[in-house]
Amino acid sequence: MVYALRRAAGRLRAGGKLISIRPHLTRRPTVAILAGERRLPVATLLETNFERNLDAAESALRRVVDEGPFKPAGLRSAQFRTYLERPSQMRTYLELIYPPRPRFPPGGRARLYEMWDAAPRGARIEVTESLILNALRRR
Repeated sequence: MVYALRRAAGRLRAGGKLISIRPHLTRRPTVAILAGERRLPVATLLETNFERNLDAAESALRRVVDEGPFKPAGLRSAQFRTYLERPSQMRTYLELIYPPRPRFPPGGRARLYEMWDAAPRGARIEVTESLILNALRRR
């Protein structure tokens, strides 16, 4: 990733910005069922194999700032929510995420199906993912 950031620095003009968007380091994706005004938490997804990649991305960003082509321009946390109409869409949603993919904890998928069967008509599944947006400005 350091190589890619160096190449980006070579293409950007002075003052140009590079935005890094990556999963939040501590807030994991969550799954809930929305039924009317109620939000029923189901599970927090696991991303165990992804930790290495997050650490490497953080290290690469720090390195290009230390080397000099970029300076920090801002840091912001954000969330986005995806709404699914039924549990069968959950597998497809997770398969679309670039590997390594988050997964349910033991018993989490069974809990989703159990809670879904008890949910009222018109309920939806909400997947909330937290992100970090890091802006770097070209010197």
